[in-house]
Amino acid sequence: MTNYVDIDIEKIYRRALDLGASEAEIYYSVSRDLSLNFSEDIERAEVVVSKSLGIRVSIGKKIAIVGTQDLSPRGIEDAVIKAISIARAAPEDPGWRGFNEKLGSVSKEGFADKAIASIGPEELVEIAVSTIEGVMSSSPSTKPVRGSCSASYHRVEIINPYGGPVSREETGSWVYVYAKASSDKGEGTYGDYHASRSIKDLRPHDLGVKVGSMAKSFIGGRAPENDVYDLILAPRIFASFIGVMLSPAISALAVQRGRSPLIGKINSRIAVEDLSIVDEGSDPRYLGARSFDDEGHPTSRNIIIEKGVLKSYIYDSYTAKIEGRASTGNAWRSYSSPPTPGPNHLSIQPGTSSIDEMIRSTKRGIYVLSTIGEWLSNPVSGNLNATITNAYLIENGEIVAPINGGVVSVDFYEMLMSKIYMLGKEVEHRERVSAPPVLLKSIRVAGK
Repeated sequence: MTNYVDIDIEKIYRRALDLGASEAEIYYSVSRDLSLNFSEDIERAEVVVSKSLGIRVSIGKKIAIVGTQDLSPRGIEDAVIKAISIARAAPEDPGWRGFNEKLGSVSKEGFADKAIASIGPEELVEIAVSTIEGVMSSSPSTKPVRGSCSASYHRVEIINPYGGPVSREETGSWVYVYAKASSDKGEGTYGDYHASRSIKDLRPHDLGVKVGSMAKSFIGGRAPENDVYDLILAPRIFASFIGVMLSPAISALAVQRGRSPLIGKINSRIAVEDLSIVDEGSDPRYLGARSFDDEGHPTSRNIIIEKGVLKSYIYDSYTAKIEGRASTGNAWRSYSSPPTPGPNHLSIQPGTSSIDEMIRSTKRGIYVLSTIGEWLSNPVSGNLNATITNAYLIENGEIVAPINGGVVSVDFYEMLMSKIYMLGKEVEHRERVSAPPVLLKSIRVAGK
């Protein structure tokens, strides 16, 4: 396998100390991203290899970080000098209590498919062709409008005053397709993706068949009436809502800065008893899990919500030290920014109901399969809004018509506390959140 590590981060670390840093942390990352776009035909393949260096230094309580992708000797020297200069001029950070003191990793097995580090475009072409064939086999009138597939390799090395260098590798692969179906009744569209650590675990043909069939089912879709409905959220939608609204709220940084609605809620009930959510930081089966976080701290499995009760926020070393506790291994960063705490992979624990049971129990509702715009919601206030792009109208326990349009509006924490009626047992593993479907009672939908 290609060796991407070609700079001496220990030497850079020592140089920062020689130039006057009290302490220093060196973060080096290498990425290789291979991507391919397609519609009905293969369109374009691209390989991007990037190498990035982050230099974070402290002079007492004065902190600075400088990132560079100029890894020539001169470029590295200039970056170190600049970091020292900025730190000397910076105001003191009263919350600063030093770098991560625990460097190490959980088992390194399973986080990377080593073949992805040198994979070629021809293997992505096979994925794309299989996806296209899947879409077109679903119906003669159904075509892929756009799609993409990719394979990504990422390596990180970190050193700080308490140890290192520590290194980790992880990989990921994705395939996405958006299809359109046509008939004399109009057009229907639908899009979805699969993601996995390894290309061999993707199911491109199955994805194509599903997306093509779903696109056909949405021909003739219309906006729902303006009303209150029971909503069944498909796993991808429940996952997206949790990712957008809960992920920032459980960050200890947001809590400490007064930007979370969950301030002071530890050991308090914030959801129905059926809801439990775990941050699976160290299990390689989940995308986002890593052997250590972006400060070199080992990741772990952290219980966030247990039977409706908030059990923990998530921490990096900065926020943890402010409270005199240990990091939970949740530091995320780019090479040019300081670490902040974020979830690794939130796993919503399954319930006992099937989708069919949810549909049968719904007298008047909407089964929501795709939305847009929820990322514009306000995680501080808890106000969640999302526009429905693909859904089915349910009447008296049966799907009766496709829906395209309508805006879901709900207080997210009211939803968690009193609107969840049934939790599904079929979990889908998405990129950073795993979720089952969920049935919500009495949700306002602004329609026509």
